[in-house]
This record gives sequence, C-alpha cells and structure tokens, in this order.
Amino acid sequence: MLDSGRAETLQAGVAEAPVATDLNPRRVRLVGLDRRPSVARTAPTPVPNPTPRPARRLDAPERIAAIESALAALRPRLKADGGDCQLVDVVDDVVRVRLTGACVGCQLASMTVLGVRMRLIEALGFPVKVVPV
Repeated sequence: MLDSGRAETLQAGVAEAPVATDLNPRRVRLVGLDRRPSVARTAPTPVPNPTPRPARRLDAPERIAAIESALAALRPRLKADGGDCQLVDVVDDVVRVRLTGACVGCQLASMTVLGVRMRLIEALGFPVKVVPV
C-alpha cells in the first residue's frame, strides 16, 4: 500500500526512484559504480633537473656571498609583509637564519624558511639545511 505522498507523485506522472527498505550495509549495492573509468596510460615524460649542480663546491667566502645575495633578493618580499631574514651562521651545509619583525610568531614562518631554503638551493646549486634561530 502506498502512502498519500507517493500516491500523488505517481498520479502526477513522475517516475519514482526505488526505495531501499533494508539498510544493512552488507546488502546495499551502489548502482553504476561497479566499473572504474578507463584512463589512457602514457609513458611518463622525463623531468628536467631544475637546479644543475656546479662543477665544484663554493669556497666559504663565495658561499656566504651567494647566500647573502639570495637573501637580499628575498628581502623586499619579506619586508612587504613586515618581516625580515638575517644570516646568522654558515657551517658546512647548514645555514642559520634569524626571522625578525612580523615573521616572529607567525604561523607561516615554517613556509618562509622553506622558501628561503629553495632559493638558497637555486643560488648555491646544492642542497642546504636552513635552521631558524
């Protein structure tokens, strides 16, 4: 027996979707999701190396000069947001920087340090670890 709402729907000529009476998750079957869409597989394209390594490692004064110039290039963007980044120390492949201004206590300071690291890798040509102090 149909309830009054369903009877009116059928009388109006609108087709009604079947209603599941048993909602046991083991018995419910999703219609139309039994096949995965086909995806054409292509060969992966080679990714070019964006940061070629230099033929030789930079000496300490050259390395510090390259780090300073990379930080100087980033400084206007940091100052636009009220922050700054200062070079504190360089030991081997570890660069210590001090974030000042609005960067102190900012929730995105870790992203800023990551951006500084990526810029230093581009400038130096080899991976470095950037440590905020």
